[in-house]
Amino acid sequence: MIRLELTLPVQAEQCIALLRRMPKGHPVRSIVEKDLRSWLKGYYGEQNVAYHLSFLPENDYYIFHGLRLKDKYEFQMDVLLISSKFALIIEVKNISGKLIFKKGSDVMTRVLNNLEEGMDNPIQQVKRQHLQFKNWLKFHQFKGIPLEHLVVISKTSTIIETTPDNQQIFQKLIYAQSLLDKITELEEKYSKPRITKNTLSHLSDTLLNAHDISISDILQKYQLSQTDLIPGVLCNSCNCYPMEFISGSWRCKTCKETSKTAHITAVSDYFLLYSSTMTRKQFAEFLKIDSSIKARYLLLALNLPSAGTKRATKYFLPKNCIFSPHDENSMKKGELFK
Repeated sequence: MIRLELTLPVQAEQCIALLRRMPKGHPVRSIVEKDLRSWLKGYYGEQNVAYHLSFLPENDYYIFHGLRLKDKYEFQMDVLLISSKFALIIEVKNISGKLIFKKGSDVMTRVLNNLEEGMDNPIQQVKRQHLQFKNWLKFHQFKGIPLEHLVVISKTSTIIETTPDNQQIFQKLIYAQSLLDKITELEEKYSKPRITKNTLSHLSDTLLNAHDISISDILQKYQLSQTDLIPGVLCNSCNCYPMEFISGSWRCKTCKETSKTAHITAVSDYFLLYSSTMTRKQFAEFLKIDSSIKARYLLLALNLPSAGTKRATKYFLPKNCIFSPHDENSMKKGELFK
């Protein structure tokens, strides 16, 4: 049973919003594009792993994608799989080329196109997640659950190389196509249930309540200000800014296209790029609405949670919500990198 669906990472959503509002010639644009490609590559690797997990008996496992928790520090697990017998943390890597692991090293070497690059060792990374999640379970009084961890390489074209005295890494480092066999191996290792169905259900609910997607300050990351970005409502037909709100609909001045919902993407962009809260004034300024009455009408229709009264009212996102998330079907190949 999937308790937390696989979605685009928040960082990818933020990069998409940035590219949508960044002028084509902006000097930071190429850096954002590179980062987006990296986030998307990781996402597609996790899609591959999700495909293999889909063959598991639905009622025997709880599956969480991208679960973000807090021990002493925040940590995120690509996949967490829990059954009545054991829990398994999966770190997914979608990396091309040759990966070289040296015994006892915190660094992994990637060789691609005859170039060598040092990267964090994912085995050490998932070990840290193991320790943090173990502490989290102990703090929340969940005891007696065997905890395992794995690094899963999503593509068989990726070559893994190590020395003869370091072959034990392949107990914790596998290809995605071997994942079901590894889970079967763990089922045989932990043959008896360790927690009841009620405890398993309670743990699942507790994990979801503790999950926090944490939208970071992406403008600070790229050293941008709001003046670097284009405000207004984007026309989905011709990609021009800004549309005008006239007689209950958004109208594009360039191609004359109309829409009643074009502002939803703009609101999502605001939350992803600027702040987790907005006032009516900020809403009107960002969407370039010249009437406070129109702004109030549109803002109230979104049914966002709010706090405060009158002009001091602040509207905000519910916890762990991306207001207008993308999915793969809604993204045309290459459209973000033109």
